[in-house]
Amino acid sequence: MMKNFKIAIFYSGNGPTHSGNWTGPWVEYCKRHSLVYQIVDPTDLNIIQKAKTFDVCLWHFSGYNYTEMQLAPSILHSLEHIGKLVFPNFNDSWHFDDKIAQMYLLQNIDAPIPQSYVFYSNSNIQDFVRGNPEFPLIAKLKNGSGSHNVKMIQSSKQLFDYSKTMFSKGFSSSPSLIYKSTSNIRSAKSLKTMVNRAKRIPEFLRTRRKALQFPKEKGYVYLQEFIPNDGFDLKVVVVGDKLSFIGRSTRKGEFRASGGGSLFYDKKFISKELISVAFEVSDRLGVQCMGYDFVIDNRNNKPIIIEMSYGFSHSALLDAQGYFDRKGNWHNEPLNAPEEVLQNLIKKRAQT
Repeated sequence: MMKNFKIAIFYSGNGPTHSGNWTGPWVEYCKRHSLVYQIVDPTDLNIIQKAKTFDVCLWHFSGYNYTEMQLAPSILHSLEHIGKLVFPNFNDSWHFDDKIAQMYLLQNIDAPIPQSYVFYSNSNIQDFVRGNPEFPLIAKLKNGSGSHNVKMIQSSKQLFDYSKTMFSKGFSSSPSLIYKSTSNIRSAKSLKTMVNRAKRIPEFLRTRRKALQFPKEKGYVYLQEFIPNDGFDLKVVVVGDKLSFIGRSTRKGEFRASGGGSLFYDKKFISKELISVAFEVSDRLGVQCMGYDFVIDNRNNKPIIIEMSYGFSHSALLDAQGYFDRKGNWHNEPLNAPEEVLQNLIKKRAQT
């Protein structure tokens, strides 16, 4: 191991981490490999001076944490600017939790995405409707995850009603307690699953309390075409030369798969074309780690990227029990994304 090599793991909380946070796996990896690390509070007044003493800086910041969303990009990008190795870096995260930014970026590299529209006035909406658009359309706020803030628009009237709100009082981007509760109940397949989810209610309430600090989303309307599919989506994760996935089924009477908790890991749904697309997009974006939400268009069996995020449930990914390489070969070794990211950064640091 490199002499005097030090790792900073940023964490802004004063209690237990969220179950999906990567701080714990990073700490465990450092302990297991006798690496010098320190938990660093990013709200410290001397954060830059402290962070500059480390070789690698890691921060799994949350899109639902208002403070972290204000701090993380500025701190991490500033450290990257002076040559520090960080995760997520600029390429990984400048578009994090901003679906409109992701749309523009993916359009620029000709990635396979749904036909998308962004409107900034009611008059633009009226012009759009006069062109007889095909419904249904999917309306999304630019931020949020787990299928929160996603609505299916079935008619011109629904679109006008939605846009009227978006160009006036707006919508809260915080996760809905009612939606989360009903979604979990509908998708739970056993009493044990329901009990386990109930135990996480305090965690959800802490997340929601932080998310309520965000201002309401308004002043725009973001629409995607609806991609007909067979009732599931795929969270496809690319870390370096490895790719793994989480299959997510839609809930009964629902068109959204994300956030439902009904997961599967059947490799037959991961085509060679999907593997090729995911690696190619990651290469063109120059990202270290990315989770893409794919749906398979059942009209032509083509994989379509709906959105993307540098962070995702690393524990759910482990249950895939393996990963694909760039040639499409399957390896029976679970992909631990937090560990893989850190390993790749350590290798990169050793080469400098």
